[in-house]
Amino acid sequence: MSRQGHGYDTPRGHLTEPPRLRDARELLAPAIEETIDALMDKGLGPEDAAAVKLARRYADVIDTHKDQAWAIRWIGPLLLDVLESLGATPAVRAKQKGGPVPNGENRLQALRAARRA
Repeated sequence: MSRQGHGYDTPRGHLTEPPRLRDARELLAPAIEETIDALMDKGLGPEDAAAVKLARRYADVIDTHKDQAWAIRWIGPLLLDVLESLGATPAVRAKQKGGPVPNGENRLQALRAARRA
């Protein structure tokens, strides 16, 4: 049975098998929509439409790709770049407000810094 014409024959494995049900809490698309709604309230305009569409597309690719690890590894950083360009990350918001940028220091880095002190 051929799957051509049903959207399963797309490049890079995207939807190469029928979609399976997943827990909605694992999906990025709803979180992206929530983020976009919040940004709209804060002044996101029509000039941001392409970036918004790209963020939605990246989230959809990640959510529907048969290989989640591949999608998150290769598409995730691209999605993060778009979100940063829209001002939707803590670091960008802190920088816009002139406050300290969270450095994301992990526990190992904190231990190394304490040892050097």
